[in-house]
Amino acid sequence: MNILITGSNGFVGSRLMWDLDRQGHQVTGIDISSHCDATPHPKTMLGDIRNPGDLRSVKGAFELENNADIELIIHCAAAKHDFGIKRGDYFSHNKYGTKALLEFAAHSGIGKIVYLSTVSVFGHPAGPADEDAPYAPDHPYGESKLAGELLCIDWQKQDPARELIVLRPTVIFGPHNFANMYKLLDTMHRRPWVMVGQGTHVKSVVSLDTIIGMTLFSLGLLKPGYQHFNCVDEPYITLHELMRLIASQPGFRMPRLRIPIRLAVGIGRIFDLPAKLLGIDLPVNSDRMKKFATATDFRAARIRAAGFVQTVSIGESVAQMCAWYIDNLANKGA
Repeated sequence: MNILITGSNGFVGSRLMWDLDRQGHQVTGIDISSHCDATPHPKTMLGDIRNPGDLRSVKGAFELENNADIELIIHCAAAKHDFGIKRGDYFSHNKYGTKALLEFAAHSGIGKIVYLSTVSVFGHPAGPADEDAPYAPDHPYGESKLAGELLCIDWQKQDPARELIVLRPTVIFGPHNFANMYKLLDTMHRRPWVMVGQGTHVKSVVSLDTIIGMTLFSLGLLKPGYQHFNCVDEPYITLHELMRLIASQPGFRMPRLRIPIRLAVGIGRIFDLPAKLLGIDLPVNSDRMKKFATATDFRAARIRAAGFVQTVSIGESVAQMCAWYIDNLANKGA
């Protein structure tokens, strides 16, 4: 298949480029940044999906090289970091960037899209939440990704022959990722002093191997209409169980003390002001303390019912990331 991947220098997009290439697909990518924490694919072009001219350039280069049209878009590009992104920036990239991409698809006759959304469109439901949970985003990231989802759904409705799959991953982790799981590993390696709360709440995660596997699997499910799947590793484990998996690896330890969530949030507020004034992402803040002690219990039975089989366990994925973390520190001379 001839595939355009947006955000192709990103954590998920860069891996997708290589895996699809190895499977014999013709790939091209677009990314607003030249930075890639893993290995950038040579078929990635710099460009902004909000700029129709950049999208046309990618399309033209692909057609010139392959003498063929793009058939499918896998839309990974997004503004997604917890710190340093304004509300307007989330919507500029995640809503209006998606809108520009859909207009490009319509004008180019591209009728297949896989959109990587997020379980954040559901906010923080009480109890387990599957694909039929109500939309209730409680952060600009989730709100803006939901806006992108709804645009994609409307795009599909405009032509019943169009094929749309929305994938909603929870926290994605793996080597070369510096987001939430990295911060937890960093704390358990450098500062294993305090644990917030009891850790008995479920913390849904999905490894890079699993989200890539689910994305590749979803290509075989494409058909006219709209389908949507949550993307979560099984088993669904608690935060304490996740931390035990990390602590079982060389160089990591369980925290020595437990403190109540209210106290942790209060301590976090002490760091909120200097972080805001200095414009830096400190490892401790009130929002991070709240998230640490909040359940994210999402279920992904639907894609498994469709035939997906998880091939890498959470324990194996955690071990891979822990080994990479230690090697990364060693390479930096830490």
